[in-house]
Amino acid sequence: MGSSLSLIASVAILRSSINDFVPQEMQSFLQELAGRFTSELTMVISDSHEESKNHLFHALMMYLGSNAFSTPSVPRRITVGKNENIKALAYGLDRNCKIVDTFLGADMKWSYCSEFNSALQYEMKWYELRFHKRHASMVRSKYLPYIIEMAKIIKDQNRVVKFHTTRGGRDGWNFKGINLDHPMTFDTLAMDGNLKQKVIEDLDRFVRGKNYYRKIGKVWKRGYLLYGPPGTGKSSLIAAMANHLNFDIYSLNLSAVSSDSSLESLLLHMSNRSILVVEDIDCSVELQNRQAGDRPSDHDKTPRKPQEKAVTLSGLLNAIDGLLSCCGDERVIVFTTNFKDRIDPALLRAGRMDLHINLSYCTFSTFKQLAETYLDICNHDLFPRIEKLISEVQVSPAEVAGELMKIRNPETSLEGLCGFLECKREAGKSSAPPTSVPESLEDAPGGV
Repeated sequence: MGSSLSLIASVAILRSSINDFVPQEMQSFLQELAGRFTSELTMVISDSHEESKNHLFHALMMYLGSNAFSTPSVPRRITVGKNENIKALAYGLDRNCKIVDTFLGADMKWSYCSEFNSALQYEMKWYELRFHKRHASMVRSKYLPYIIEMAKIIKDQNRVVKFHTTRGGRDGWNFKGINLDHPMTFDTLAMDGNLKQKVIEDLDRFVRGKNYYRKIGKVWKRGYLLYGPPGTGKSSLIAAMANHLNFDIYSLNLSAVSSDSSLESLLLHMSNRSILVVEDIDCSVELQNRQAGDRPSDHDKTPRKPQEKAVTLSGLLNAIDGLLSCCGDERVIVFTTNFKDRIDPALLRAGRMDLHINLSYCTFSTFKQLAETYLDICNHDLFPRIEKLISEVQVSPAEVAGELMKIRNPETSLEGLCGFLECKREAGKSSAPPTSVPESLEDAPGGV
């Protein structure tokens, strides 16, 4: 033990003597000379680049931290932390720690270094990468771009979904947004099975389509129109989409926006990987169908003073599909309405609302999903009776869910639902027979 300490002390004294007595020029020459006889290259990635933040450095923090426990050479010291904006713990390398990452069969030897500059009162931080000279081209063209791509995926998967609104009375989003901890997912969403799968596939195809959208010269965005009677799951579908994509939600209340220029400013301040939601668009402002000559009824429109400006149809079209729409990537736009025929066709065409999703009244298939979710049953003697009743009345999934939530006992709960449906059937006998349209998904029509 004593001999080991003596050796360490001797090395430290020798190193100090070299720094004190050997000129810096000679040290640089010796380092360059030694470099000629080594097969390794060293690459330095500092925390800043040309007086601005070095994005590669911060990508490395995420990438190497996520690999800290998955490499054979686990670092001896690892940092760990968490804040309100991420879902899981974040790991990283501590100062002077090393890790070996293997990429395409080649060893990439990383070390994390830091040093406090007393003159600048600033801690300089950097990563050093050592690799064999023959891999230099691969590191530049494949490895470093791969790190940036993987860091983005890690960041996107770990970020907490935020909910932003414009309901503060000013033309701007609320400052930080609030964490959206909505429990709705596609697993718990009561929706026709085939339609649900088509929506999931369309969303997945969209998030994988960055290169395709660039290839065809289109902005990387996707529009969905959700329409149908109240209580059919439009808001629940939006929450499931946000949780599936891990996208922030920006809920836009058009009647609270004072002008077209204010609307443009709002969209410019949205983040990428986000969903813009305009609920009940036919009621927000006067954007009704010009071809049908519709005018909003007194209860549909928000009253405004004569001198007060408002968002126009032209302004909305330019905001979601004009040059402004290219100022952001990976965005989804969702409009909801109870009355599709009240919306101007210019808003509905492909490129604006690409998919039209009809969410209709509860079907027996939807009921079975609700029964499994709320009562943990897949079958029951009362199911045939409920199937017949659902085919005879117009009842929303929200109404059915409300009845199933009243009592946890399956037998009693289903009996209560049967009574509720029979009451609706009796009440509807004096009115016209129901005309229920099944849930469906349709592509938007071409340009107008």
